[in-house]
Amino acid sequence: MQNRKFKRQIARLERAGNDDFLLILTGGAGAFATHELHLLLRRIRVRTQQVSQLRKTMFKVSLCIPLLMLAACVAALVSLRGLMAIFVLAIPVCLIILLYQQVRAGRKFSCYDRAKRLRAIIQQELARRRRGMTY
Repeated sequence: MQNRKFKRQIARLERAGNDDFLLILTGGAGAFATHELHLLLRRIRVRTQQVSQLRKTMFKVSLCIPLLMLAACVAALVSLRGLMAIFVLAIPVCLIILLYQQVRAGRKFSCYDRAKRLRAIIQQELARRRRGMTY
């Protein structure tokens, strides 16, 4: 029992140790080389664009739900039961897609909700290095 808890704790610490952004948030950017900080800034910029694109896609999928409801109502009024059933069944599919994308975004982009703070920490460290100041 204790051995399994110990292994899980070690695995969690290893994951945290391999996450550069989490290391910056907890310990600061001073331990990273300048070129690594520039690479991390670039990664933040790319990931922020990916998150933005994912949010736009999720918005479009969520916009389909009321449109599918409207289309189902119109199909019911015109007495097209088969088409109405397709529209009604597409609504839960859209909800499942939204739920999946939300979970995926939460796991894949976990530190990017704090991108502004990360960017500020890294830029402050780079500015400090440009001025030549050390602690």
